[in-house]
Amino acid sequence: MIIVKNLVKSFDNQKVLDNINLKIEKGEITVIMGGSGCGKSTLLRHLIGLIRPDSGEILIAGEDITKMDEDSLDNLRKRFGMLYQSGALFNSMSVGENVALPLREHTKLDNRIIEIIVKMKLELVGLSGFEDLLPSQISGGMKKRVALARALALDPEVVFYDEPGAGLDPVSRAAIDKLIIDLSKKLNITSIVVTHEMKSAFSIADKIAMLHAGKIITYGTASEIKNSQNEVVQQFISGSPEGPLTQRRTGKEYLATLTGK
Repeated sequence: MIIVKNLVKSFDNQKVLDNINLKIEKGEITVIMGGSGCGKSTLLRHLIGLIRPDSGEILIAGEDITKMDEDSLDNLRKRFGMLYQSGALFNSMSVGENVALPLREHTKLDNRIIEIIVKMKLELVGLSGFEDLLPSQISGGMKKRVALARALALDPEVVFYDEPGAGLDPVSRAAIDKLIIDLSKKLNITSIVVTHEMKSAFSIADKIAMLHAGKIITYGTASEIKNSQNEVVQQFISGSPEGPLTQRRTGKEYLATLTGK
């Protein structure tokens, strides 16, 4: 579904993505994980076409989005869904109006049809009958589910999740994880999940790519990642304060990990 080839991106002469290569299979859940500042969010922004790389290609369904103009990108994005870390609901709109927004913006469907679709999408995420409530009247976990229903409004082929469990208690986070798995299978959606939550990553992923210092240092199934011999991977999984991720370095040495020089 998505192929990333030799992707490079620098900011102020610091290489944030350093020759990234990644293949995301159709219908699978791919988790992109790594520590703060490793390049996860930058890679995600490239995948949805918000940032242009310095070099490399991003093929989505065979089309290189790095060469598309804005109009072509906008049309392609209609095939995407996006769940933002904060949910990004409009507080002045009801739950139903939030879910209906993509349908009103990008289709010419009759209002009655839109209302039916909204009910169906909310039912998919376990919030049937919540249409008239405001975001301020529901919990944080419910807001994430409303945001997911909105992401599914246009029946996307690909859904991107940016830290879907952020700010949630363990039970709500597990519920979101289960939704990601169930919806991916039921709707045959290709899912890309950016997270640093190890429990979530291992429970939902078909494949995991770990970024460190702008490079993918390991890629494989959850079992393969758990059994990796890479010391950086093992420290990240265990959360240990001791290891290569927390070794003391000079400013020059730290800059070298960012720039590759």
